[in-house]
Amino acid sequence: MLTLNDTDKLEWWVRFRNPKDILENHPTFLVAEVYMIINSLLCLCHALRNGGRYKWLWLTCILQGLTTEMVSYFLPDIDNFWHAQGMVMFAGQRLPLYIMVLYTFFYYTAVVGVSHLRLPWWAEPFAVGISVVLIDLPYDIMGIKLLWWTWHDTDPNIYDRHYWVPWTSYYFHATFSAGMTFVFYGVHKLLAKREEKLQSIGFVKEALACLLAGVLGMPLGVIQFLPVYHPLHDSNKIHTEVCVFLQMAVYVMIAWAGDRKAAIKRHELQGKEKEKKKKFQFNEIMLALLIHYFVYVFLVFTAKPEKQVSYGMHETIGPCQETTPVYTAFGHVLEKHKYLCVEKYDEAVFDFHCAKNLPKPGESWYTICGTKYPNHLEYIVIVCGACLFGMSYYWQLLGCSGTQPTGSVSKSSTSGPQSSGSGSQSSGSGSKPSESGQKSPGGKGKKKKQH
Repeated sequence: MLTLNDTDKLEWWVRFRNPKDILENHPTFLVAEVYMIINSLLCLCHALRNGGRYKWLWLTCILQGLTTEMVSYFLPDIDNFWHAQGMVMFAGQRLPLYIMVLYTFFYYTAVVGVSHLRLPWWAEPFAVGISVVLIDLPYDIMGIKLLWWTWHDTDPNIYDRHYWVPWTSYYFHATFSAGMTFVFYGVHKLLAKREEKLQSIGFVKEALACLLAGVLGMPLGVIQFLPVYHPLHDSNKIHTEVCVFLQMAVYVMIAWAGDRKAAIKRHELQGKEKEKKKKFQFNEIMLALLIHYFVYVFLVFTAKPEKQVSYGMHETIGPCQETTPVYTAFGHVLEKHKYLCVEKYDEAVFDFHCAKNLPKPGESWYTICGTKYPNHLEYIVIVCGACLFGMSYYWQLLGCSGTQPTGSVSKSSTSGPQSSGSGSQSSGSGSKPSESGQKSPGGKGKKKKQH
């Protein structure tokens, strides 16, 4: 028989919320939960249908998400965001189910899309990072506006904002996904014999690659903050926007250089043997992307941010003058307010107009209320533009690039080094497993600048 204490422990691990309550108070958040779970299942269907390492990639994305989220909750220097309360919550009601599966949609989709380019191993992770940001962009802009989560209001690492999205959020998604991709392909490259990068090399080796990629993706992402973000932002007070554009420029140039090399290889092959051409087939990945971008176009036209009510865990209320140190990788000691000061809170993300009472000092569970668009047309333009660009980009990857690498190992690919055809990537019949098969935060100062 479960005691009260046992029940409390169980509810720390998992707790449920009635969807009707979310629909009544926070309807856009319910939309986010449902569509993200659907998209994750579509990616799972794609992984199971293609076999090989695709299912391991899906599991790796789950593990990457769990590692990132759980580490963030328990390290004070990066514990600076709070999710809204969803239908299923884990880890002391900090982690919604939809966030766990979000990584499978964002990261899995990007890796699969970029695989069509058949880039060299050293370029592929950076192309994945760019691709993840293009999925994340409308989600981040609309998510914070619709109170799907909230950020710490004075943390120096997330102080510079873009439509109230910390510029470092884009930096994080790019670097963490790139780190995961590098390990996922790198371990396979070290352990594989003749198998292509998405062909399985056995349960034990694939489980090892999945574990290492899911755990090491975050630290490899953190390392990428060292050469650009920390010296420019922490040491020289340069706006995070500049750091992000520099980082993305490096990513684009590396990915572009890799694509030029892949293009040369394809040109060489054309003189000897024509590449196999397959008609584009509408699949689960393209459907998930259409759903994703349609949701944000729909929400930016129809959602009423001022009608969104989020009751749950937020930044703890407390004295205005109390601060806490934030330690950086370069030894700088920055600071942030330890508590949310209701009297001095000046962000246009939320207010308390719908709450019966203002939260009291010491409270971390309270009600916050959404605010109107400062310029609705501007939000329409930026969100629709991001969605149109993102969909066009992924159409080029999925519909106008090479064919998708095979996940199955054919007999011809295991008979010897001279065999060719279906054992290599499906778009390069007869080619050697060369590059295409290798594995492997404008403004200064303290003021937030909106763009």
